Amino acid sequence: SYVMDHFPELLPSFKGLQEEEQRSVQFTQCELCFNHGWLVQAEAPPGAIFTRFRQMIAIGKDSSRDVALYFVHWLTDLAGAEPTPLSGSEKFVIKFPLPVLNSFLKSFKTVQRIATDTETEVMEGYLVSRWLEHAEALGPLPEGPAAIAKLRLLCMAQMNAEPILDGFGRLPPEDQRLLSVEMALTACDGQRYSDSLIPVHDPLLSCGPAFLVYY
Repeated sequence: SYVMDHFPELLPSFKGLQEEEQRSVQFTQCELCFNHGWLVQAEAPPGAIFTRFRQMIAIGKDSSRDVALYFVHWLTDLAGAEPTPLSGSEKFVIKFPLPVLNSFLKSFKTVQRIATDTETEVMEGYLVSRWLEHAEALGPLPEGPAAIAKLRLLCMAQMNAEPILDGFGRLPPEDQRLLSVEMALTACDGQRYSDSLIPVHDPLLSCGPAFLVYY
């Protein structure tokens, strides 16, 4: 990124691009603080996942096309971390369970919306889409105070979503309330999920901040 900014002539293939194309390439090298696993497994609130990403888009006036290129770069970079083309290809076939890889690939389209929507709108859209993919097994989209908690638990549990959601339903009411409130916090000032999906009248919902506890 530093070389692109200050010495582009050292990279002839980059120097030869049009200005708009150069900006797209530079965007792939930004410090976006974007952890894709946090999104796919719904481990973090939308502020922790998307705020830096959205700020960089606003600063550079980057479009959804630039976000799309970022994810193409992310995918090739992941494979390129292996020392040979064969090993890089094997990484996607052997080291990534197919459902997990599909979850990453399907998320690209949703994340492109960060160029136009708020962090919480993007996160909610992603969570809803993940549930609808499993609607046959899990039933209709949940509503009510615990809905966001259930949507996030689905992503976290992956292949074990049904027993985890069943276990959530058998928790004592006070534990369900605590998880429903904590998992509905957005870490974005002035933003919240749709009222039909959160404990909108719970006084704890207006408290903060949201904590990301990471191993």
